[in-house]
Amino acid sequence: MQDSIKASHSPFDVELFSTRVQWVVFVCACVIVFALNLWQEYRAYREFSTKENKEIYAQVINQYTKHKNGKTYEVLKLKTKQGEIFYTTSREDIKDLSHRFVRIYGKGLECSFVSYLQHCFFVSYRISLLNERDYRDFLREWIETQHTESAIASLYKTLFMADALPSIWRDLSARLGIAHLIAISGFHLGILSFVLGWILSSIYRIFHHRLSYRNKYFDVGFMVLVGLFAYLLLLDFTPSFLRAFTMAVCGFLVVYSGIKLFSFRLLVVVVCVCVAFFPRLIFSIGFGLSVSGVFFIYLFVKYVRLDSKVLYVLLFNTLIFFDMLPLTHWFFPYFTSLSLLSIPISLLFVVFFPAMLIAHIVGVGALCDEFLQWAMNLQINSIEFYTPWWFLCIFTLCAIGAIYTKRLYYTLHLLALLFFGYMVYKSV
Repeated sequence: MQDSIKASHSPFDVELFSTRVQWVVFVCACVIVFALNLWQEYRAYREFSTKENKEIYAQVINQYTKHKNGKTYEVLKLKTKQGEIFYTTSREDIKDLSHRFVRIYGKGLECSFVSYLQHCFFVSYRISLLNERDYRDFLREWIETQHTESAIASLYKTLFMADALPSIWRDLSARLGIAHLIAISGFHLGILSFVLGWILSSIYRIFHHRLSYRNKYFDVGFMVLVGLFAYLLLLDFTPSFLRAFTMAVCGFLVVYSGIKLFSFRLLVVVVCVCVAFFPRLIFSIGFGLSVSGVFFIYLFVKYVRLDSKVLYVLLFNTLIFFDMLPLTHWFFPYFTSLSLLSIPISLLFVVFFPAMLIAHIVGVGALCDEFLQWAMNLQINSIEFYTPWWFLCIFTLCAIGAIYTKRLYYTLHLLALLFFGYMVYKSV
């Protein structure tokens, strides 16, 4: 009897909010913060939507060539310091302006507020190149000097610095279902956390006998967060990594506050806080898929128990892969049965990512260039298949119901396997 009472009142099994009053206060606070931030966005939108010509100052985060009706023009994706995303075009034969800062004189096309929170088009009359340079340019040059193939250098710049991914790699990763490995996100943050934690623990162990009163795990965890924040600065607060870092900080605070970490209520709290402070996340596909991934991880931790760590890791990657398929194919249609390779590739990537990061730091980043050259030339046939809305509804309801019953958790996997099997059948 005493054991059961002790277990039910574990200091690490406390919910963040335990009463209705606390939830009401939290929801009201989030609504107020969300409304204030949305109002700021709306004020910026009203300024953008005026018919007068205006100047915008932005960084070119991507540039590519398009052909239409026998004409060729350059498309520039721009990001302002306020986080606004604009697209503009130029029919002039301009050089590659990627990562450069520009001043553009023109006017915005008619754009709804909802579209503005995603991206809008800006008609450019004149594009002027500014003297300001990206403080990370020397790192890009350092990576480029280690590779003879520019496409391979671009792949590593995407992996390490969240630069735009060339179309050749984007198409290949979409077909193989490994786009989540290339676009830097929470997965990369998890790998870096593990590597940093291991290195710092080894160093901390040397001094711990003199600081025996300190909590080793707290100190190492805090230093890991400091290291991750430094990397976030290097990435210039890339949204996907910023979201992952925010959740990591919340997790750290939760653990050392005695609050239950693997709690769906906590996930709701973190999502609400993120959306309240960053209203644009409502329309972010990446954010939605990231939250879904964490949700399925929570379900896995809740229901799966295995003694073998190897089997646990293998089953974890396999089930998350299948569970994410219906959601992924609601947005991205490409499918090939070779996408199953993403399961072992994901496991190998845990070693590949930190190893190649270290290799590039010491100047030997070309170690895998021969293999990547081969992969770059692969021709993979695929089909286009979008998840039917009715299937997505059933799958989503099962996912929510799986929080409360293990039977629906098994049903969820069955639906995911049937979905995968049907796509394999369609691709034959």
